[in-house]
Amino acid sequence: MNKYIFDLHSHSHYSSDCKSHPKDIIKQAIQQKLSGIAITDHNTTKFHHQNYKDNRLLILTGVEVSTKSGHIIGLGIKEAVKKRLSIEETIEKIIDMNGLPIAPHPFDFTRKGIGKKIYSLEEITVETLNGSSPFDYFNEKAEKWATQNNLPVTGGSDAHRIKDIGMAYTIFENEVNNIDDAIEQIRKRKTTVGGTHLTLGEKFIRAFQIHF
Repeated sequence: MNKYIFDLHSHSHYSSDCKSHPKDIIKQAIQQKLSGIAITDHNTTKFHHQNYKDNRLLILTGVEVSTKSGHIIGLGIKEAVKKRLSIEETIEKIIDMNGLPIAPHPFDFTRKGIGKKIYSLEEITVETLNGSSPFDYFNEKAEKWATQNNLPVTGGSDAHRIKDIGMAYTIFENEVNNIDDAIEQIRKRKTTVGGTHLTLGEKFIRAFQIHF
């Protein structure tokens, strides 16, 4: 049985806290045998307005938006969403652009998750495995909430370094040929997650490498 594996949360040098060049991201994703990758830079979609592509890898559009209360990913959109809106306003704008709103690392306070705000959201996909969350607890709490409420799930590395791409990922039941396929399967709950996350030591090293 084929596995369709996508890293649905990653960053390029268009994010202010990342130095990864798009060509190196694509090369690493292929080496990791990913079927595809979503580039979800912070508050910008500049990556997706360049001609970065490879026939061996499906690159999905997206953006990680800084709301008033934490981060929300808009999967499948090619235009940035204004920062500092409420979570509800941000989600509404993502949906208006035919995108899929995802709550990344929702319970990880070290990564600006939306925390308890997720409890009031009905139409939300939950990232239940974030590769950059240093403690199992954050991911386990997200998984528990998604399971209890029958919410769609995704996984992603949240890679800010080349070496972390593909550390955590989303597994699709069926083949994904485009962004519409991906969003449809996620909404229909035909995804699971796999992979691992950074150790606390690696988390510290990564922060040092990025910011210094």
